[in-house]
Amino acid sequence: MDQKQFEKIRAVFDRSGVALTLVDMSLPEQPLVLANPPFLRMTGYTEGQILGFNCRFLQRGDENTQARADIRDALKLGRELQVVLRNYRANDEPFDNLLFLHPVGGRPDTPDYFLGSQFELGRSGNSEEAAAAGHAGALSGELARIGAVAARLEMDSRRQLAEAAAALVRAWERRG
Repeated sequence: MDQKQFEKIRAVFDRSGVALTLVDMSLPEQPLVLANPPFLRMTGYTEGQILGFNCRFLQRGDENTQARADIRDALKLGRELQVVLRNYRANDEPFDNLLFLHPVGGRPDTPDYFLGSQFELGRSGNSEEAAAAGHAGALSGELARIGAVAARLEMDSRRQLAEAAAALVRAWERRG
């Protein structure tokens, strides 16, 4: 993704009321390349402290063994996932995080990115199922907005390629 595309996606992330992160699957350790303000508020970290790092910094010790295995499998297979993790804020305060992972771009089995959406359980008093349903609804809206931006970016790229091809054809015809 070029810088212009990245900035458009960043703008969508920054306007979202849902905690969102974006992981680049092409880089070693699959680091965060985007994290929006709701995510930063939830975790207490700043962008400078987390961008370029894998989200494992939110975990401590041997907790979440099964959830970690499920995450590894989802990333490896390019699949969506919903899992609850015990995470820790920057001040070491624990919280239960309902994590949604969604593959983005690339091929179905090898996405270019993974979108993460996080929801803190327990604060609202809702059950995990109720929280998941509410968060899933909000996340669906955000994914639709992100999908619309991605579609516009793809159309812009196709238009630019078509214009470049047409210019090459015109230049070739003038030579001949």
